[in-house]
Amino acid sequence: MSVNPDTIRLETYEMVLLRRTRQGRDFDQERKDRIFREHLEYTLGLLASGQQVAAGPVSDGPAEDESVCGLGLYRKGSLDVVRQLLENDPGVRQGLYFFEVMTWRTAPGTVTPSGAAAAAGG
Repeated sequence: MSVNPDTIRLETYEMVLLRRTRQGRDFDQERKDRIFREHLEYTLGLLASGQQVAAGPVSDGPAEDESVCGLGLYRKGSLDVVRQLLENDPGVRQGLYFFEVMTWRTAPGTVTPSGAAAAAGG
């Protein structure tokens, strides 16, 4: 059975890799903890308001890429809109994190926001 690539329909998301900055390594632990709490509050607000689809920490990354610390999914239809949201993240503003934004596509229905799963009884 072959699949015609022209008939494949994919949903489009913006995927973010959150990375630690080099300068953040010099922050004392109290400062890192405070900034992380502010970042977490901001991220939870984006999730609660529906501006972000999913977010979470990343661990066990490749040894050559230790700076990746988080991943986020958005569905804004614009990399620039997502960049603006991330530029307002307290962790980014205060220099603990930086980010990369890219387009990601997947089969329809494979990504379900947590609120939708809960509403469906899942």
